Amino acid sequence: MKKEELKEKLLEYGDAVITYRSVNSKKLKYNVCTLDFDNEHIQSKKNRASEDDGSLLMFCWDCDSYRLMKAETVKSVVPLSKILRNGE
Repeated sequence: MKKEELKEKLLEYGDAVITYRSVNSKKLKYNVCTLDFDNEHIQSKKNRASEDDGSLLMFCWDCDSYRLMKAETVKSVVPLSKILRNGE
């Protein structure tokens, strides 16, 4: 996936489950992430990472920390609301 495509999906979905292939283990893994940092809890966390051309900075709720995600490793992005069946 391309960085801009990943960013567009996350901005559209708000919170999302991102499935990616680990660079080290080659296993499929997932994180529950957001690009919306306008939250007291997220702002209280330290961020030492910065984006480059191929990665996107996001906050992962399941890790409770910021994370740089390499867009090329992402296999799918699913809205968290769909998984939780919000609105059904």
